[in-house]
Amino acid sequence: MSQFVPATADPPGSSEAIDPRGHERIEDRNLRVVLEIVRGGPCFMDGLDGDVLDADVRFENGQCHCDVTVRTSDDGDERIETKYGSNDVCGHCPGVVFSKHGCIPRYLGVGDGWFVVETYAADTETVSSLVADVREVCDRVTVRSLVSTDRNSHDELCSIDVSALTPKQREAVEHAIEAGYYDPDTRVRLEELAADLEISTSALSQRLRRAESNVMRQLACRDECPDAT
Repeated sequence: MSQFVPATADPPGSSEAIDPRGHERIEDRNLRVVLEIVRGGPCFMDGLDGDVLDADVRFENGQCHCDVTVRTSDDGDERIETKYGSNDVCGHCPGVVFSKHGCIPRYLGVGDGWFVVETYAADTETVSSLVADVREVCDRVTVRSLVSTDRNSHDELCSIDVSALTPKQREAVEHAIEAGYYDPDTRVRLEELAADLEISTSALSQRLRRAESNVMRQLACRDECPDAT
């Protein structure tokens, strides 16, 4: 699934090169991040019947324009069609936040009130800032995966001090991993994990959020302090 939004701000900490042919910017983005986002309000896509297969969302002059490909089934007869919708840009739209960070979101999953979104970033500082800003406009954001796509960095070991997590945070993260929650190809819901652990969804979200924040801070420190052990 795809979404194009015009970049309105340079991502923080980015190293960029000017293309001699006059193009805007060339930048290495070796971090693939997948976020599960629970919005703070309605969206055009919520009211669509069937499974959303693809979404192309564009912002122009304060308007949101959506082309959404949907698969429906009626008595075994499968149909695939594209629906168009437009509206004023919502205050709870995460796509606007992505554009401010110069990131392009790609929708991996769309449900009633939630998105699973993939994007690429240049560094963990950009990821941390993006996640923090999305949380300002949406109800909940969870980092499902953060993976380096730089083959040259695969020989480098990056250790994470799990002792910095509380026992409850470690339990939440371990269960989420075992259940496939951080696998971008699965659709394990936060509510399901919370039920398994017999805690509220908000409590689980808070534990995962704090654990993920701790891990990202450690990764950022190792980027800035490569000799740290």
